[in-house]
Amino acid sequence: MVGQMKHPTIANKELTTFTTYLYLINKGRSALHILDYEMEALVDGKWQRLERVYGVHTIKNLEFLSPEGHKIEIKNFSDNLIYRKNLPVEFGKPLLGWIVFAGDSSLHDKAIPEYRITCIDAFRNKHVIISKRDQFQNILLLQDLADIVIPADAITNR
Repeated sequence: MVGQMKHPTIANKELTTFTTYLYLINKGRSALHILDYEMEALVDGKWQRLERVYGVHTIKNLEFLSPEGHKIEIKNFSDNLIYRKNLPVEFGKPLLGWIVFAGDSSLHDKAIPEYRITCIDAFRNKHVIISKRDQFQNILLLQDLADIVIPADAITNR
């Protein structure tokens, strides 16, 4: 979900936020302990790094809106942040949850065809996942997986 937030240290500056739901599964038999995450967006043919929003669980009154401006309810958002679960990614057992990244305010209205997520494990190995916009799952599946309530206008106008 693309949204906006105020810059934490620069007055009157807005950032574009990318609230992302990760569904990670391990193909290998050894558990992976993910320490950090990175995200990039393909903007005008170039990969642009987005900054991870640390401490998002401490932000009070966080709101999520559909493109039409209707409120999307994310139940237990703070409890479902992927990095707060403190669990490994195990073979055949998914680790799923939310994470938030931010970039320049100009990204809000850009058509971004691809995103690249990098998961950095405890051994500093990087695991890269590329998601193309046209391969995103149905928003109703996200509603079921992530325990969110999406307004009807966001579903019918997709």
